[in-house]
Amino acid sequence: MEHSAPKLYVEDGSVQKTGQDRTKHAVPGEGTTIDEALRWATRLFMAHRFPSPRLDAEVLLRHVLSLTRTELYVHLYEPLNAPSLSYYREMVWRRLAHEPVAYLTGKRAFYDVELRVDKNVLIPRPESEHLIDAARDWTQAQDRSSLRVVDVGTGSGALAIVLARHLLGANVWAVDISLDALRVAARNVRRYRLQDRIALICGDLLQPLSGPCDLIVANLPYIPHEEMPSLPPNVALYEPHQALDGGKRGTELIRRLLYQAAPRLARPGLLLLEIDPRQAETVTDMARHAFAEAQIRVLQDYAKHERVVEIEREK
Repeated sequence: MEHSAPKLYVEDGSVQKTGQDRTKHAVPGEGTTIDEALRWATRLFMAHRFPSPRLDAEVLLRHVLSLTRTELYVHLYEPLNAPSLSYYREMVWRRLAHEPVAYLTGKRAFYDVELRVDKNVLIPRPESEHLIDAARDWTQAQDRSSLRVVDVGTGSGALAIVLARHLLGANVWAVDISLDALRVAARNVRRYRLQDRIALICGDLLQPLSGPCDLIVANLPYIPHEEMPSLPPNVALYEPHQALDGGKRGTELIRRLLYQAAPRLARPGLLLLEIDPRQAETVTDMARHAFAEAQIRVLQDYAKHERVVEIEREK
């Protein structure tokens, strides 16, 4: 394909102009088709050893063009207009700087919902879906018409929203210490029209609440402080450290929540904590001290890692 303007090239991380095809990483110019743009971005992501280069290239281009995956492939050999091409190049450069795709597109799929996310909230992970499954399993065994549910450290509102959608008799209190995070959660709550069933509260763990809670779920920061500098760049450079740093051993907030929850968890009641698998023994020991009479179990994720500590207080 002929191009009237000189192409751009990426060499050793820099951008240069040249009129000759000296590298396979030529930045697409006028007349570039969707297919060519996808191939270009995929090659770049592969060269930088990204784990899902083709998927990243597709998701970003679908975002730029506001197309479904099927629509993208229907128009695969059509040229991109100049504004779309420019925007796509910007998205690719930002991704090459390790900015997460979820922040670039402003959304993330979780369980059966799609959530708005930005740099004020942690990107929801599939591991947290095990909290939802455990909560649903427990509530199905309860003969109760209503439940008081608390999501501690709600972030984007992921757990609160999914629980409210699936536990139809539940009223949910979603707590976070960050007002910026709660603004993101509020957008997601409004999107699913759950304002009458989810209350967003700014505060430190359970301190703003009183009275018995039937179900408490929490995905709190659990990364040991000394490990923060060694996190992957997409996490360390972009995700909020307040939502990651769990203190000296990674269990500081979990310990505090356990002792706050002990007088607040109803009978029957359930407390679910997402943990780092390395913390399973430590957290279960802490749970036994805080809840001497409760049944304590550790649930595995799909990779057979110990991921959720389940504390059940019986009637």
